[in-house]
Amino acid sequence: ELSHMYVDNAAMQLIRYPKQFDVMVTGNIFGDILSDEASMLVGSLGMLPSASVGDPSGPGVFEPCHGSAPDIAGEDKANPLATILSAAMMFRFDLDRPDAADALEAAVSKCLDDGLRTGDLGGDKPIGCKQMGEEVAKRI
Repeated sequence: ELSHMYVDNAAMQLIRYPKQFDVMVTGNIFGDILSDEASMLVGSLGMLPSASVGDPSGPGVFEPCHGSAPDIAGEDKANPLATILSAAMMFRFDLDRPDAADALEAAVSKCLDDGLRTGDLGGDKPIGCKQMGEEVAKRI
């Protein structure tokens, strides 16, 4: 069901009852603000995939909400899960491969269910970006 909201109400509703949203469509600045807010609902920006789509006949751009994290580049600290989940969105929405999307999403869920965490998610023994990617790959 389509619903239009002012951004201040959307920000409040996102905290109040986040399950009411499946997709949010906003301009860039409001999207940046709301995605940062939403990241705290799941624990980290490193968990949020995103897509920028326009003309349905053309390709979308799929990337993690946090961008490339240049401040920690080369330090094996980044959480790769948002990137992996962005690839799942690409498979599902641009490439018509829901089977591949399901496999990626299930592998990410299994890693989290198994207690694996990168530093941004906390935990007793955080692992690095490379190892998390390898753990997801093992579960596909």
